[in-house]
This record gives sequence, structure tokens and C-alpha cells, in this order.
Amino acid sequence: MANTPFDAIASKVSDLLNAKGLQNLENPVTQLIRQGLQDMDFVSLEDFEIQREVLNRLREKVHALELRVAELEKRA
Repeated sequence: MANTPFDAIASKVSDLLNAKGLQNLENPVTQLIRQGLQDMDFVSLEDFEIQREVLNRLREKVHALELRVAELEKRA
């Protein structure tokens, strides 16, 4: 099993190239994929879920504040 997303992609590319008889393209293709993935900023699923929870809490607070402001405006 692959340890990183790149390993999984590289394995699939290798299998595809081998199946098509294009083994000599494997190294340049995997290098291009590796460089492309290294240029991207990835976050872990755990970090993503934490940020999602924070965002949801902030949305709830904003909604509550909007309701409070609307109520205060009615009083004025």
C-alpha cells in the first residue's frame, strides 16, 4: 500500500505505462507528477475537519449575532 498520495499515483501511472508498453516514459512522467504535487499545499484530513468545525461554529455565532442585531433594531 502507498504511503503518500504521490506513491499511490506513481504506482497507478507505472501500472498503466507498463500495460501500454511505455516503461521508458515512467521516470519522466513520475517526475512531472511529483513536481506538480510538491508545488501544491496539502492539509491532512484531520486539519481539514478541525477547520470545518471552526467555520461551522463561526457561522452559528454570526447567525446568532445577526438575530440579536435585528431584535435590537426592532426595539429602537
